[in-house]
Amino acid sequence: MFLIRQTNSWLSRRLSRRGVLAAAFVLAVSQIMACAPVEEMTRTYQKKTAQEVGLGQSCPQCNQRYQSFKGLNMAGANYRGGYFFNANFNRSVLVGVNFESATLVYADFERADMSNANLSKADLTRATMYGATLRGADLTFATMNEAAMGAVELTDADLATANLRGAKLTNAFANRANFRSADMRRAILAGANLSNANLEGADLTGADLSGVDLTMANLQNAQLKGANLSNAIIDYTILIEADLSGADLRGARIHGANLKRANFSRANLQGAQISSVVNSRTNYCNARMPNGKSGLCE
Repeated sequence: MFLIRQTNSWLSRRLSRRGVLAAAFVLAVSQIMACAPVEEMTRTYQKKTAQEVGLGQSCPQCNQRYQSFKGLNMAGANYRGGYFFNANFNRSVLVGVNFESATLVYADFERADMSNANLSKADLTRATMYGATLRGADLTFATMNEAAMGAVELTDADLATANLRGAKLTNAFANRANFRSADMRRAILAGANLSNANLEGADLTGADLSGVDLTMANLQNAQLKGANLSNAIIDYTILIEADLSGADLRGARIHGANLKRANFSRANLQGAQISSVVNSRTNYCNARMPNGKSGLCE
């Protein structure tokens, strides 16, 4: 009788421990599910042919690498998170398309219309966007390293915190575009129109801004060390606390600009036209001044 009671007690404790462990496991799983994004819990990878996608059918998470959608009207479609490596969208209509977080490395968007498209967090490394229209597009946090974007239309586009290192934006039209805190190191923007653009806190170290129009642009706290600004138009531009040390400003026109606490040390301003600017604690130490003389160090 004693043995039976002992056995029952051991079984009871065993079952109790298992019940506790099971309850703890269920609780842990429920907590994980509660904390995980719904997107991750419900993600499904779409399976559609290139023909179906080419007809403008939405296909989030699609794998359409190397496919051609040249000249097609795909306006308003959802390709969020899609894989379009080396895909061809040449002259396609992509107005309002959702490419958020999509992989578009080496994709061809030459002369495509991507007005108001969502390209936030998309990877456009070395993509071709020559002559493309990106008016009002969302390119926040997008990666466009070494992308070919000559003559691109970026009016009112949002490129805040985008990565444009080494991107080629020659003759781009980016009136009122937002490049706040963008990484534009060594980017080529020669001849671009950046009038009224917001470049506050942008890193343009070593960038080519020769002949660029920066009329009424905001470059407060921007990094322009060693940048080429020769023959640039810098009228009524905000350059408060901007770092232009070692920059080339030969032949630039600087009229009515706010240069408070800007750093022009070792910059080359020879031949520049400077008039009606706001100078307050502006640093011209060892700069080559318009008259050829060396700037004073205070």
